[in-house]
Amino acid sequence: MRVIIRRQVVKRCPYRDELDAGELTVTVDGEAPELHALGAQVDAIVSEPVSHEDFTRSVAALLPPGSRVVTTWRTGPWSVEVREGDAVLRHPVVPVNP
Repeated sequence: MRVIIRRQVVKRCPYRDELDAGELTVTVDGEAPELHALGAQVDAIVSEPVSHEDFTRSVAALLPPGSRVVTTWRTGPWSVEVREGDAVLRHPVVPVNP
């Protein structure tokens, strides 16, 4: 069984006085974590300013080994995707203009 869960996330940027809106996607092979408890833990992570990378890494640390976390963000003119877990190894980054 594979479970994929998603939620919207709003966090404060640690570099500028602005909000970053994004989506958190968690993939777990096996039973999903208890969603209310995981939601409370995610809310605690965003209670202080946090970078995209640190947020993604912190969520991954809450999950069973082998879980994958992907976050996507709109920051200024940029779209940002951060991956943590074995999805990093499955989906190599390919340069746009090699």
